[in-house]
Amino acid sequence: MRKWYNKLFLNDVRNAVEKYNMIENNDKIIVGLSGGKDSVFLLYSLLLLRENSYLNFDILGLHIDIGIGIDMSDTEKFCRENKVPYIYENIHIIDKIFEDKKSPCYLCSKMKRGAMARIAEDNHVNKIALGHHKTDIAITFLLNLIYTGKLETFKPISYNEKHNLQLIRPLIYIDEKTIEKVVKDEQLPLGKNKTCPQDKINKRNEIKVLLENIEEKYPDFQDKTVRAIENFEQGNLWL
Repeated sequence: MRKWYNKLFLNDVRNAVEKYNMIENNDKIIVGLSGGKDSVFLLYSLLLLRENSYLNFDILGLHIDIGIGIDMSDTEKFCRENKVPYIYENIHIIDKIFEDKKSPCYLCSKMKRGAMARIAEDNHVNKIALGHHKTDIAITFLLNLIYTGKLETFKPISYNEKHNLQLIRPLIYIDEKTIEKVVKDEQLPLGKNKTCPQDKINKRNEIKVLLENIEEKYPDFQDKTVRAIENFEQGNLWL
């Protein structure tokens, strides 16, 4: 590990894990590997965290293929080199989700979460780690504010009672630009050849452009958004 990685991102991962008690000794954690930068960075971060902390936990990598056929061979090799068991599951739902032209992303996410929960149960896993980061928090917050009129974003840690699983998001204090830099510098393996056809045409991408415009004038907007969410008290919203 490069010496400056503690300051660049690992301390922030450690802070999130400790603040929200995301990981404990003897946990068995599945990392959802999509083929994108966020999930492979999450895997890399958890490996570094395990190496450089008192925590002792098991990590498994899981790629769920919805029928796109992304080439994950480099990611699988990376898992093998780091002694991380790799699980591949093809649920082939691509035709079904695109029947719903209004919200294919919502249906896809819902069906993938169900598959992940089933696989976690089969492998005696108690936690699923997801690669949502600080930029995702700001985008989700703006998305809900603009399109639903609600002050909502995803939680750092949540509990799936049906499957007795915790969903954890250790990257909530890491912005997307940092992830892009580390993935490039470390040449972390991404999926190849194919991507989701919805990647650039959904509402999240529209809000991402809005966020970039906001940050041109207010570069600390992501930090302020996370701080506002963590300091939120319902009684203080109306001044």
